Amino acid sequence: MFASTLRDELARRQGQNLTINNFNYSGTGILALVQDDYVVLVESTGYALYETENIPVEQIQSVFIPA
Repeated sequence: MFASTLRDELARRQGQNLTINNFNYSGTGILALVQDDYVVLVESTGYALYETENIPVEQIQSVFIPA
């Protein structure tokens, strides 16, 4: 139940900057894609340097969306 609610909320926030935390990962970036079982976060460290992370929805412990 929680995973579907989280997935729906993240789908509304697609394209925004946010921070995702889970057991062994914490990353800040642009939420690029929301699928049924994972999300894609694009981390940017400056000019044209980026890394994409595929994060399973079931493993997300918290999400921070700045105002």
